[in-house]
Amino acid sequence: MPVRALVFDADDTLWDFTTVMWESLAAAVGAFEACCSHHVGRLTDRALLEVRDRLAAEVERSGAAITLSEVRRRSFVVALAELGVPDDDGAVAAAMADAYFAQRHGFVQLYPEVAGVLDELGARYVIGLVTNGNTDPERSGLPGRFAFRLAADHVGLRKPDARLFLMAAAAAGCHPSELVSVGDQPDKDVAAPQSVGARGVWIDRHGLACPPGIEPDATIADLTELPAVLERFDREEAEEAGSVGVGPHPEPWPDDPRFDPELLAAGDRRNVVDRYRYWREEAVAADLAARAHPFHVAVENWRSDHNIGAVVRNANAFGAAGVHIVGRRRWNRRGAMATDRYLPVRHHDSVADLAAWAATEGLQVVGVDNVAGAEPLESAALPERCVLLFGQEGPGLSAAARRASSPVVAITQYGSTRSLNAGVASGIAMHAWVRAHAR
Repeated sequence: MPVRALVFDADDTLWDFTTVMWESLAAAVGAFEACCSHHVGRLTDRALLEVRDRLAAEVERSGAAITLSEVRRRSFVVALAELGVPDDDGAVAAAMADAYFAQRHGFVQLYPEVAGVLDELGARYVIGLVTNGNTDPERSGLPGRFAFRLAADHVGLRKPDARLFLMAAAAAGCHPSELVSVGDQPDKDVAAPQSVGARGVWIDRHGLACPPGIEPDATIADLTELPAVLERFDREEAEEAGSVGVGPHPEPWPDDPRFDPELLAAGDRRNVVDRYRYWREEAVAADLAARAHPFHVAVENWRSDHNIGAVVRNANAFGAAGVHIVGRRRWNRRGAMATDRYLPVRHHDSVADLAAWAATEGLQVVGVDNVAGAEPLESAALPERCVLLFGQEGPGLSAAARRASSPVVAITQYGSTRSLNAGVASGIAMHAWVRAHAR
C-alpha cells in the first residue's frame, strides 16, 4: 500500500542528542564540584551515565511507572550515595539536576537538514513522533511540525514495544502497512515497526554496521535521502499492484485541445476514470465544474486533520462543486489521491467566514455530526443548494459550527463506537445528497 504517514524517533535522529547529553552530564559534574569543592575530580560524566543506564535497565525490567526525567534525577542521588558524599537535604542532587536539564533542553541542536525536509514531507504525509526520550519539539526547533507525539513517558509503553506503532498508525488514520518509521536504533525503530507490518528506515549517520538479523527497508545517511526512498516504496507498490491506466495513445492522435500531448506520448497512469484519459488537468477540472452538483463540502481543520484528503477525494467522486477548509490552511493531501487538482479547494479562517460566504451564494449550511438533537440523515430532507459541514476527527463539529448549521444531521449507528471516521462519514452524507438530488 502507498505510504501515507511517517513517524520519527527524536534523539539522534532529528536532534544531536549524544553531544548535548555529554555536555549536560559535564554541567551536572560542574554543579557537583561547585557545591562540594573538596570532592573535585571524584565524579565523572561517564560514571553518571553508567548509574543512569543501570537504573533505567532496572526500571525497564520491573515495568515501574517512572519517567525518564525521574530516572535521571534519581541517578544523581544514587551517584552521590555510592561516592559517599552526604546530601541529606538533597540540595546537591537538585543542583546537579537543574544544571543537567538546563543544558539538556536549552541547547539541543537540530541536524542541519531536518527542518527543511520535514517541511517538504509535511505537505504530503501525516508526520508523527514516536520516542522513548523527552525532547520537546516545541522547545527544540520544530514547533508545529508533528500531527501527534507518542512519548513513552506519556503513553506508558517504550520501544521496542510494537504496540506503539499500531497506536501511531491509528493516530495517523492509516493501516500499519502505510506507515514508515525512521530512526537511528535498528531494534527499536526498524525491527519493531516491521513486526506489525510497517516499514522501517534506519538513519545511520555514523557508518555503523546493522545488527545481525535486522534488515531495514532502507538505510539513509541523513534525511535528505528520505523523499527518494519514499518515492521508491510507492513505485514498488504500484509495480506489485500491477500497472494502472493506459499506455501511449496510438497514432494518429486525436485533434482535440483537451488532450495532453505528453500523456498521449507516454501514457496516462493517473487515478481518473476512462472518460478523462489523456486529458489535461485543467480540461478535467473545467468539465467537472460544468457538471458539478450544487452542493459544497466543508471540514473543520483546527488540528491539521489527516482525514481531509479522504473528504476531498469523496467530494470529487460525488461531483461536489467545491471543498472548503475551515481553520488551519495546511492539510495532508496524500489521501486526496491528487483529486484536489480537479475541484476548487477554498480556505476560510473561521466558521463565521464560511457561513458568510455561503449566505452570499444562497447555500444552506448543514452540519453532519451525531450530537444530541440532530436529525437522522436517513429521514432528513437535505436542501439541494447546501454546504455539508463536517467536524474535526474526534471532537466533531465545534460549537460555532453547530450554531451556524441548520439543520444538523446524524448518521445512525448501531455499534459501540461514538463516531465514524470523518472520511467515511463524508462519503455517506454525500451519497445521501446524491440519492435525493442527482440527475
